Amino acid sequence: MKRTAAVVRNRVPRGAAGDVADVIAQSRFVSRMLRELGWSVVEVELGSDLGEAVNTLQGIRPAVVFNLVESIMDSDELANLTPVIFRKLGLPFTGTDSSVLFLTNDKLAAKRHMLSVGLPTPAGVDETGLRRGRFPGPGRYIVKSRCEHASIGLDDTSVMDIANADQLLAAMTARRHRLGGVCMAERFIDGREFSVSLLETPDHMAEILGSAEIVFRADMPVKIVGYDAKWQEGSEADLATVRGFGFRRAEPGLAARLERTARDCWDEMGLSGYARVDFRADAKGDLFIIDVNANPCLAENAGFMATAREAGRKPSDVIAAIVDGALRRHTGEKKAA
Repeated sequence: MKRTAAVVRNRVPRGAAGDVADVIAQSRFVSRMLRELGWSVVEVELGSDLGEAVNTLQGIRPAVVFNLVESIMDSDELANLTPVIFRKLGLPFTGTDSSVLFLTNDKLAAKRHMLSVGLPTPAGVDETGLRRGRFPGPGRYIVKSRCEHASIGLDDTSVMDIANADQLLAAMTARRHRLGGVCMAERFIDGREFSVSLLETPDHMAEILGSAEIVFRADMPVKIVGYDAKWQEGSEADLATVRGFGFRRAEPGLAARLERTARDCWDEMGLSGYARVDFRADAKGDLFIIDVNANPCLAENAGFMATAREAGRKPSDVIAAIVDGALRRHTGEKKAA
């Protein structure tokens, strides 16, 4: 008899923007891979009525939950509730646990933790910090959402030269609404951008699937991956930001430093299942972690799966490894109890 996997994603309203609707593509892709692996699959939507999803899962009693929930009630900040639900139901689930998801979804809290354990990340501050005198100093900053992801609200105007705390505070206040209501500012690292994709091994360590570079077109006035670059396929911004893998052969030392730092990040942030760590490198080659994605996008054409394919890994093998990790962690917890 086939085992049942529940693929759980957030409910998507009709006519939703690409960054919201993308979870549907993820769910379909993951479900297809699971069926190829011999699983019986039930796709479950999680909306504002959490009890409805709980009742559905209790009726299914799946052997594993594949967690693709990116937001609850249109808030990325609430996504950390889903592991709590799955754990309460006694169901193995993919990805990281609630406390780690909570930490990584709050970019400023994640930054503070990284700084406390010696991981390299640009200085950052929120509006409260500025009002309390914690201005990091004059320079170039990027203003971004503190808790929303998918490059929400990011464009060329998000990067600015700042002379003092009042100027930065005014910029953050002006952008707060378009960034989901809570924003932060971070020292802008003007340089190259990379990502490292990681997968949990049977002994709960981090395997490096590979690393990629976002190659910026030389004439870009501000070299960032903004909202249009991510979600407007064929746009000028999209065509100016191309994922590449050639640097790993041309610059093996850089690739090794990226991957070593990503492993350190996995350990220090308590990641599990799978993850992606995003970096910037300045003109001197110094590396800075700019984002920790605890449950990165698993769409077929997104960065994580593209990196896995470049490394020679079949998509179904990657999905199998993620599920196996969830089952191992659950079994280990039950034995420990």
